[in-house]
Amino acid sequence: MKSADSTAKDNSAASDLESVTHQLAALRDDMAKLAETVTGIAARRGRNMGSDIAQGLSQAEHYVERKGRAAEAQLESAVSTHPMMAIGLAAVAGILVGVLTRR
Repeated sequence: MKSADSTAKDNSAASDLESVTHQLAALRDDMAKLAETVTGIAARRGRNMGSDIAQGLSQAEHYVERKGRAAEAQLESAVSTHPMMAIGLAAVAGILVGVLTRR
């Protein structure tokens, strides 16, 4: 026969095992909820980041267009003001390119 002390220890061990099992189940549930939350946050940040990148690229495109038009206008103005200098620079650039590609 089992003694009362041995039975009490068995009941205590079974109770402890059941308590640990419940705590592990609760921990699994909490981890699943945490994973869902982190996934949701990452998805929102990803969408926001994509939107920010698209907006930044759009702004960069407009900036480059503006600067390109301004540079084009400035170049046209300089060529019309100094046509002989423009022809001379074009000739020098052509000779330089020719010399460099000949090698």
